[in-house]
Amino acid sequence: VLTNPSSHQELKSPYAKYPLSAQTGRSMWVNPDGGRTAKGEPCFIAGQGKDQLMKEHYVYGAGSLGYGYYHLLTRDSHKILYVRLQSTTPFACCSCFNKEATRAIDEHDDITRICYNRSVATIPDDIQAAKDAEAKARGTAKAVYNFTQNEQLVVNAIQTGVFIAHG
Repeated sequence: VLTNPSSHQELKSPYAKYPLSAQTGRSMWVNPDGGRTAKGEPCFIAGQGKDQLMKEHYVYGAGSLGYGYYHLLTRDSHKILYVRLQSTTPFACCSCFNKEATRAIDEHDDITRICYNRSVATIPDDIQAAKDAEAKARGTAKAVYNFTQNEQLVVNAIQTGVFIAHG
């Protein structure tokens, strides 16, 4: 999916190639704060504001160290891409009748999902990233469920108290 994206130049880097796998020797994300790639490249280069030119193997945006270039070996780069992709959803009139438009939307959705998974992944591995994203979603769902159940218990207790008082 990420080998030849049409509108996402950063993802043409070999560091973004799908699928990422820990079996290739990359078993952890590189820390942008002082980290370097195996080739000696810095994992973060400070930027000057919101808009900058592209730099090969980097994604520009706001990450954990502020605005700058984050190497694709960092989780920050995928967080930045995910946010960017969410705000650039392709629009296609009558996409249900147009195979090319449907394909573009599907490709965009796939790339967005992969970038999100990588943005929450514990390691740079797309299989583990999908598991981590699912675990995060389950945790969020459980927290919301527990909160709403607690709310319901409080409301029921108040209703019971009112019922007994007026009883």
